[in-house]
Amino acid sequence: MFQTEIPHYFRDLHDKGEQSVAPIVQNASGLDTDDPRCVVHVLGCTGDWTGGWDCVTPKGADAFITADGKSGRMVEVIRRGEPAIIVCHWTGIYWNGLEIGFEIFREVVKRLHATFDHLHWMKLSEIARYWAAKELTKIEFDAAKRAVTLQAPFACEEFTLSLPVAEGAPQGLTQVGSRLQLKPGTWCRERKATLVCFKLPKGASTMAVS
Repeated sequence: MFQTEIPHYFRDLHDKGEQSVAPIVQNASGLDTDDPRCVVHVLGCTGDWTGGWDCVTPKGADAFITADGKSGRMVEVIRRGEPAIIVCHWTGIYWNGLEIGFEIFREVVKRLHATFDHLHWMKLSEIARYWAAKELTKIEFDAAKRAVTLQAPFACEEFTLSLPVAEGAPQGLTQVGSRLQLKPGTWCRERKATLVCFKLPKGASTMAVS
């Protein structure tokens, strides 16, 4: 109806425990056709701790991340390498004009950046697109042609992949010093892997390595 290429929805959250909060790609079909389809279920990792729909007393910033950055739900999820998606309602953010929830959110963001140096903020639609590309793109290495071949049902602006160092370096891309400097069109070496970031086109594409 709305002609959305990758629909996504937000329904569930897991605000404690070890259960994965990674997005779930569902109902994939037609991946080898001109009309690929899927739906992405985006999961929250926190409770509605900024005041909620009814402007109740909020839990505060410590529930997300403590002042010393050592604990809190966001810390747990980020450290295990999954998307950390905060749950809130605009009513709690606005909080009857007092903006109590907004101030909590500002403090959480400040603490996160003081604790971690590798954060990358994305919209839910961007997360859904990345996860669809991550889960559904076929990736193969052709040793004879020294090339990585990709068959992507969906394009992705900031796609990343890891290659064994032994396979070589991608041609035509710029080497940077670390993964923190990665952006589309660059790559870096890290331990035994070559990390690559590039604009993934929809359909078939090839990346030469040398």
